[in-house]
Amino acid sequence: MYFFIIFLVAAYLLYKSSDLVIKYGLDLSDALNISTFALGFIFISVATSLPELSVAFFSGVWDVPGLSVGNVLGSNFTDLTLVLGLATIFGGTIFLKKKDILNLVELLFISSLVALFIFQRGELSVLHGILLLGLFGFLLVKLYKEGHISKKVFDDKKSKKKSKYLLFAKFALSIGLLLLSADFVVKSAIEIAHFFSLTSTLVGATLVALGTSLPELSVEIKAIKNRQYSLAMGDLFGSCVTNITLVLGVTSILSPVPINTESIISLMPFLMAAVVTIWYLLSKEGKITKYEGFILLVLYLLFIVERFLPSWI
Repeated sequence: MYFFIIFLVAAYLLYKSSDLVIKYGLDLSDALNISTFALGFIFISVATSLPELSVAFFSGVWDVPGLSVGNVLGSNFTDLTLVLGLATIFGGTIFLKKKDILNLVELLFISSLVALFIFQRGELSVLHGILLLGLFGFLLVKLYKEGHISKKVFDDKKSKKKSKYLLFAKFALSIGLLLLSADFVVKSAIEIAHFFSLTSTLVGATLVALGTSLPELSVEIKAIKNRQYSLAMGDLFGSCVTNITLVLGVTSILSPVPINTESIISLMPFLMAAVVTIWYLLSKEGKITKYEGFILLVLYLLFIVERFLPSWI
């Protein structure tokens, strides 16, 4: 029964740590003179993708690259439907500037196109890995050239060094607490599920899927409530692009082998449907409302039913 207490304590720490991530993240954004969109894309999205990156590393070490590939696609689909849907339902309507919308559409298009190209070939190679890591670097340069990252970031004035380093340390510690508390929430939730005799399939499709996306979800809700929409969406879509480029790139280099495309193909239509839906909503209205969040949530539930209903009957 102790896992009920662990769950409650971890959930509280997750809630508080997301506050700290937003607070120190915004302070760091001001200190480095970068946009909140770039902050979400570069720092927060990479940090919240650490679970996927660790899966990529160990799947390469254990020679099971399919585990990482499935995790990348599953995480992206979960982020674009379940996380974004719940974030708008509990956080409120998301409003975005035209410039940020164009950036998000480009990021969605590039990551989706790269995923389709690689998975259609049915293999992961070292060349794919190098290209993907190069693409990740290209996107960072793109943000810099478009003014999301000011040249003042590279200013070496000693008067600002100390405060920047201190802010970065606080930001890193808050990210660490966020990831650690999310991990304990997932593990204790699984124990609770087993206590109530829920099936492992149901647990994996719901609690674990939500659990691995808890860092993003927690940050999104807090950012939206604080009306930091660019930070929220920069984190969410930056996480998706990071998964496709950085995480999949590491997997390709560590395990350059053929992959089973059957399960991947079954997920791709749902993933593309999510991309098109979000693109349409942002392009048409420049916002995503709570009602539209429910639509994204329904899309996630449809995938769960289609994927797992045969095994439940």
